[in-house]
Amino acid sequence: MKTASLDALTTKVVSWNPSRLGQDEFSYIDLGSVSSETKSIVKVARIRGADAPSRARQLLQTGDVLVSTVRPNLNAVAQVPARLDGATGSTGFTVLRPTERLDARYLFHWVQTRPFVMDMVRRATGASYPAVSDKIVKESMIPLPPLAEQRRIASILDQADLLRVKRRQVLEHLQGLQQSVFVQLFGDPSSWSDRWTLGSIGDLVESTQYGSSTKASNIGEWPVLRMGNVTDDGRLDLHDLKYLDLPTTDLPKYTVRRGDLLFNRTNSLEKVGKSCVVETALPLAFAGYLVRIRFANPLAAYFVSAYLRSRHGRAVRRGLAKTAVNQANINPTELKSVPIALPPQDRIDAFAAQIKLIGKHRTLVERDLAVADELLESLQSHAFRGEL
Repeated sequence: MKTASLDALTTKVVSWNPSRLGQDEFSYIDLGSVSSETKSIVKVARIRGADAPSRARQLLQTGDVLVSTVRPNLNAVAQVPARLDGATGSTGFTVLRPTERLDARYLFHWVQTRPFVMDMVRRATGASYPAVSDKIVKESMIPLPPLAEQRRIASILDQADLLRVKRRQVLEHLQGLQQSVFVQLFGDPSSWSDRWTLGSIGDLVESTQYGSSTKASNIGEWPVLRMGNVTDDGRLDLHDLKYLDLPTTDLPKYTVRRGDLLFNRTNSLEKVGKSCVVETALPLAFAGYLVRIRFANPLAAYFVSAYLRSRHGRAVRRGLAKTAVNQANINPTELKSVPIALPPQDRIDAFAAQIKLIGKHRTLVERDLAVADELLESLQSHAFRGEL
């Protein structure tokens, strides 16, 4: 199949300096605005011209394809939707604006392919902060069938991508459903004093334990959970595990069991205090930035974890945190002092049962999403080899 460089198929983007707006605001898309998972712009900052960062320079148009030039292995790419026409993009993106010879959706799918990503990774420079230049991105050679064929391919890939979008929407719904169930059974935490007897998290706790300070590595008998394995939305992610060896005498201290709550005691201000319930019987150790909390009734872990993720709970976490050198800390004693409702045990048990059921549905949807991801990658591979 005929190929051409992206440089030959895209046009130059206008640069400007938004600081001339003074006190007026503009929409700014920086590197943190793009999700490498959903390949979309997930948040947009409104910034006064007077406060414009030096990277805010690229004037965007509907259909532009944004390619993050840093950490190309993450493949943070997105297409500018109509609602963001005229927004300003960071110079941390290569902005690809296709000419009449290149379909924008076809281009968008190309920059998600394994050949493109691997080419960028191979050509990136910088060990701790790998990056590519605009020149390198635009030197990428893209298969170039006739425009009508590009549109046909893009349409097929769009349909496959829609399957992924729908599954992610279901996952978002299930995540919101957990908090809805929490409020339905326990009410808004800000008004708990009108409904429940109040106590503290410590009233429900049986024991707390800091994680092991042993340095983890790629070898060892015990997989070890670190703060990155506790997700922001309250799940245990068993990817990217490290390992360590533990003396037999230390196993009761530094391993987890089903029903334990893991609490992240040190992180950024927004993430410190994130937690999850251990729902697996796999043999797992846990590292020093985590605290293991055991409850007299293990099902109380679901109630406490959901509270800590609620809006009220997040505010309490921020208020408790002590910050030093860009890190925030909450120790177990401070956590146990947090005021909380003490509802009847049957209400806590009912909540845990519903959360477990939601979790089972989530697992099924995640499996479907993985299949959809594989399908899209396969179709992309065939499409750009001229086999679709």
